[in-house]
Amino acid sequence: MVTLVGKKVYPMSLQTKIVLMISAVVSIYAALDYASLHFFVLPSFISFEHDEAQKSMRRCVGDLKREIYHLETTTKNWTQWSDIYEFVEDRNDAYISTDLLIECFAENNLNLIYICNAKNEVVWGQIRDPETEETIQLNQFPAGSLPKTHPLLGHKFVESSTAGVFITDRAPMLVASRPIISSKNKGLICGTLIIGRFLSDNAIQALAQRASVELKVWSIANNSIPAKEKDAIKHIKARSQFHVRELSKNILQTYTLLPDIKGAPALLMRADIPRDIRARGLASLIRSTLLSILTAGLTVLLVLLILLRRMVVSPIKKLTNHIIAIGKSNYISAGLPTHRSDEIGTLAREFEHMVQKLREAQKKLLEQSYHLGMAEMASGVLHNIRNALTPMISHIDGLRQKLREAPIEKIEIAQAELSDGSSSDKRREELTSFINLSRESLFALIRETNDKLDNVAKEITQIEGMLKEQSKFSRMTLPSEEVKLDEVVRESLALLPSELRDAISIEIEPSIESSEPVMTHSITLLQVFNNILINAAESIVKAGSIQGKICIRAAIDEVNGLDMVHVQFSDNGVGIEPQHLHHIFERGFSTKRSLSGGIGLHWCANTISRMKGRIYAESEGRNRGACFHILLPTSRKAVSVLDEKMGVRA
Repeated sequence: MVTLVGKKVYPMSLQTKIVLMISAVVSIYAALDYASLHFFVLPSFISFEHDEAQKSMRRCVGDLKREIYHLETTTKNWTQWSDIYEFVEDRNDAYISTDLLIECFAENNLNLIYICNAKNEVVWGQIRDPETEETIQLNQFPAGSLPKTHPLLGHKFVESSTAGVFITDRAPMLVASRPIISSKNKGLICGTLIIGRFLSDNAIQALAQRASVELKVWSIANNSIPAKEKDAIKHIKARSQFHVRELSKNILQTYTLLPDIKGAPALLMRADIPRDIRARGLASLIRSTLLSILTAGLTVLLVLLILLRRMVVSPIKKLTNHIIAIGKSNYISAGLPTHRSDEIGTLAREFEHMVQKLREAQKKLLEQSYHLGMAEMASGVLHNIRNALTPMISHIDGLRQKLREAPIEKIEIAQAELSDGSSSDKRREELTSFINLSRESLFALIRETNDKLDNVAKEITQIEGMLKEQSKFSRMTLPSEEVKLDEVVRESLALLPSELRDAISIEIEPSIESSEPVMTHSITLLQVFNNILINAAESIVKAGSIQGKICIRAAIDEVNGLDMVHVQFSDNGVGIEPQHLHHIFERGFSTKRSLSGGIGLHWCANTISRMKGRIYAESEGRNRGACFHILLPTSRKAVSVLDEKMGVRA
């Protein structure tokens, strides 16, 4: 890592890197710690604060409902007295002078008392100002009689009761009404008792003091709500019973609607609540953050040592040991971690890339060397055969020319003429002389042909010897290399025909990837694996299995004191008959209908044998699947030991 200053490039010292790393770790830790507290802990404080604000508002509403309940209890007690029933009937002045005095309003904290008969006529009624205690009039409570539709009238049952908020011209009022009956909970309804109490500023202040909040109440009907408060009504109607608004960092405003006796929204209530919980939460967050930063400062040194060891020292040590091991070994192998994104990771990836190229080059050189040697041997043999064929062809051409010149047809004509018997004695003598001379010539030609055929036979014997020598060379040990099983298995799977690959599922167990490398020829092993996979896939297709599966696994087995990699290919195909298990690797044997069958497994068996390995098959019978086992040496030492035991010379 370097720092650019102008046009010059200065390398950054390790000390500077460490300081920057410490600063970055502490800063990131502090930022994450504060962010976690701010986004996860503080919202819980705020949510709790909102819940507490709603509880305070519920207390205010509860106190107000208790006031209404007390009014309802008062009406119940009054209506059960027989005196009020008699007063409704005879309107006696004695009841007024004893029970309906001004002290009655003060003692019960009432502003309204109305006694109506069954005809809704006001038998007695007064409304008193809560401040001056003088009588006043309200349009909602006329002095003569109340309308039949009045919401506080119309009780049809002795236990009927109406209580709640009632909006008047002057101010909201808490009211309660019950039917007046002749005796306790019995008798006929002779009228209605209505009592009420104005929800005055003093009453509101008393509610606020009991709930320890600042309380405001507005009547919705008379449009006394300020414009900035009207938005709260929309939120309450649209969302929930309460609406909490953050007025400032120190005050929460909680709103709710209180219905009237008809159930319609009547009062908008607002409680201003100090935000003590948030203040305590912020103080707690600050203390927690400072404590966390101090703790991080104490632990960062330990973390730094661990990071330096893991990020710098350990990777460089692994890289060094890996390079030294490659230098001491004759084999180029991979195995470095390349997932890092820093300079060490770049170095490891570049080195790994170089090693991969060297492995590929080594592999190609082995194959080219092998094929080049075979080609050179074949070229030499062909040259020798060509040299041997040249005189043999010359002898054969000479014999063919002399055989064509032999007077065979003339001899046949002479013999036919002698057999005829019509020739003269002189002619017969001439023909006999010609046949004798020709016979001597043919005998000489036969002797010459025999001599030349003997020479051709000798030359053919030489060619046959050359071919035998070539056959010996062709059976030489294949060039060995370090081969990873997982790479060969995946390459062999890629060579499967698509119609077979799509018809089955193949499971490669982790043991294949973790298996030790084997010493063999990768191309030849690839052909063996592909041949076995094709046989297994065709067996599954032939069985008609809906869930055809091939499982490939590996393990380490000890064979004759040597570690061998044991690869297994198991399938759930048609299986192998018990009587066929010992013949499936023989030349020409096959259970397929195809005339070309049987050569694949025979070739696999010979090839694995040349690799110093072993192949065999197991099956529990028809339609029970099969398993092919291949054992291969794991190191060059094992190969050399096997070569010595088998007397094979590489």
